[in-house]
Amino acid sequence: MRTSVFFGALAALTVSASGALAWNDAYTGDATADPSRQPLVQAYPAANYCPAGKQPVILGGVICCGVPNAGTYYNPVSVRKAAPRPAPATSYMPRPYAPVGEKGVAYD
Repeated sequence: MRTSVFFGALAALTVSASGALAWNDAYTGDATADPSRQPLVQAYPAANYCPAGKQPVILGGVICCGVPNAGTYYNPVSVRKAAPRPAPATSYMPRPYAPVGEKGVAYD
């Protein structure tokens, strides 16, 4: 009796799970993407080691040789950080030291 209930439950689970394959709910890509649209290819200001007729371009974050169809890529100027201040001459935290002949560490 237990075996038939187990196999019956197993068969029901198998049949119910196989329906998900028929629904075609797997991700098949972005439906809004237009494959005929050209990607943005920006000219990259670097030394040109590309073959004749090509120049350095940035396409999807990768620098390669090609023909640009957009403006020049540039890095915006980053915000300048202030120079670090030197540490104060006096420290407000107690300083640990190990006295000779005693066990452990003492603090001022």
